Amino acid sequence: MLSQFRSLVFLLVLLPLGLLAQQPPHTPPLQQTEPINNEGIIKLLKSGMTEDLVLNVIQQQPGNYAFGTNDLLTLKEAGVPERVITAMLAKSKGEPVATTSTAGKPMGPGSVTRPLINGTGLFYRNNHEYFELLPEELDWKTSGELKKIVSAGIVRKELNCTIKAPSSRNFLSNPTEIVIVPPTGVTLNSYVLLPLRVDKGRRECNVGPVNKKSGIAEGALPFGVEKIAENQYRMVLPSPLSPGEYGVLSVMPADNTNSGPSKMYTFRILEK
Repeated sequence: MLSQFRSLVFLLVLLPLGLLAQQPPHTPPLQQTEPINNEGIIKLLKSGMTEDLVLNVIQQQPGNYAFGTNDLLTLKEAGVPERVITAMLAKSKGEPVATTSTAGKPMGPGSVTRPLINGTGLFYRNNHEYFELLPEELDWKTSGELKKIVSAGIVRKELNCTIKAPSSRNFLSNPTEIVIVPPTGVTLNSYVLLPLRVDKGRRECNVGPVNKKSGIAEGALPFGVEKIAENQYRMVLPSPLSPGEYGVLSVMPADNTNSGPSKMYTFRILEK
């Protein structure tokens, strides 16, 4: 009887040890993701990650962002879109982060796309915003009445112009995105893209009659158009523009109150 009791005690002692041996090894806690900062956002964008994906990263990961004057300047100089900076600010305040954009998306049945730009003229895109291409006054050296030289958007003889300033106030870089929003009564055929020569501190242009084979005015550069919204058209270039000065001439119909070309939308393509 005593030997049986000792055997039972021995089994009771060994049983907990066996249960402990069968338990899975201790799993260390998952390491928390370190907060992403301004430099991390810049690295993600420069790596080729899309803006929408970066916005999702901002939404899901903790952030430690800085918004001092120098910090904001660094973000802008690095090409961080304003929508991303806005998302960083929202994350810091604990507010919802907008991860999608409605610009250029369909409005509903029967519509083309949501308007991107308000007003008429020419506009260029910088990140997700559009800014007006500022026009400049022209000095015309062509003799004769412009109303007779230009008819229905067609140049009938060579036109020569001069712009007094040596460079445009609009600085663009490749790839460029220029949008034309023509006013009422003006067609897309009224716009001519011209290279400008810089000579003695001023810019000069030359444009002549349309070539019957190519359909392009003499001295002009070819471009196509792509409709992106109601009465809004993106210029489509066959190849990137070389660094230099350019202008888009608005050739008005003869029956317009402006009897001929009156302004040019100028820009300068910067070297990378």
